[in-house]
Amino acid sequence: MKNSREYTELKKTLGSNFKSPLQVNKLFEADCEILKLGPKKYLTTSIDSISEEIDLGLYREIETWGWMTVMSSVSDLAASGSTPLGLTIAAQWKYGTALEIQNLYYKALNLACKKANVPLLGGDTGNGVSHAFTSSIIGESTRAPLMRTNVQEGDLLVLAHQKKTGIGPALAYRFLLNADAEILPEKLFRPAPSWKLAAEIAPLARAAIDTSDGVATSVFIFSELNHLGVDLFWDQKINHPQAQLAMNSLALSPLFLWLGDHGDFQTLFVIPQKNIDKIPLSPNLSVIGKFKKKMKPNFRIQYNHQWVDLPIENITQCPRDLDSYSRLLKDTQKYLAAYK
Repeated sequence: MKNSREYTELKKTLGSNFKSPLQVNKLFEADCEILKLGPKKYLTTSIDSISEEIDLGLYREIETWGWMTVMSSVSDLAASGSTPLGLTIAAQWKYGTALEIQNLYYKALNLACKKANVPLLGGDTGNGVSHAFTSSIIGESTRAPLMRTNVQEGDLLVLAHQKKTGIGPALAYRFLLNADAEILPEKLFRPAPSWKLAAEIAPLARAAIDTSDGVATSVFIFSELNHLGVDLFWDQKINHPQAQLAMNSLALSPLFLWLGDHGDFQTLFVIPQKNIDKIPLSPNLSVIGKFKKKMKPNFRIQYNHQWVDLPIENITQCPRDLDSYSRLLKDTQKYLAAYK
């Protein structure tokens, strides 16, 4: 994982800190931290924050703040295939925030909890120099939760998408290019990953990951952790129509919908070929790739009857600032211009 910016940052922060002897996963090997409490008893937990998205101006609607406080953690838990026990939150409000804004936030938060079918257990509130909303989710499982490892050559990538792929990336591109909000209304960005569907598929899967960082980055993490190459298969039908229209308006290749650093918070499963006919029939599940031996090119996508070697390392190593993201967007746009 040396080529992943996020892994490098986490390793620098966590170092070789003490680990519980009950913990199953190592650094970056799962979306949740996993503790084995008994022969058939596992505890899963994850924590996430919404802050920089607000400070930068990517999330402008108060309803988005509340919704994503919940769904950022629900998406992590769904990728483990475990069942949620509940969610706790910490709301840090910028000094002087009006009560009406806080009420809108909590209303959206409660709606998201109901949509996700995850109880809100409690939390904390306070004030600071900027908004910061943190959620922590707890889950349980009677079988070993899914991780990002154990992927094998020939395994298939199956995306749970609800035909909404691309809304998250398109929102980020609209923001980066300072385009009109009508191109992609923020209210369309309301991810709702299904932990119930994930729990149903989990016994048939080898691994899973949430797509909060985009489809391509999620697949790249699988590829790096498991030392495998991958072929992706472009599927226009799973993209949200409004996201496709946004790409046209912004003069960007549709491939950007899978390349965005900001994703759709859905679940991406790794399914052995022998199990592919056993997964539930659903228009919201699609095979989008296959793992292969690691060889150059290691990471490519079949698009418009041609293979495109994706510049994935440029995307995953991009520094987390607006100038760097803007340069990456322009460089990738030039690169993809050759593929129509």
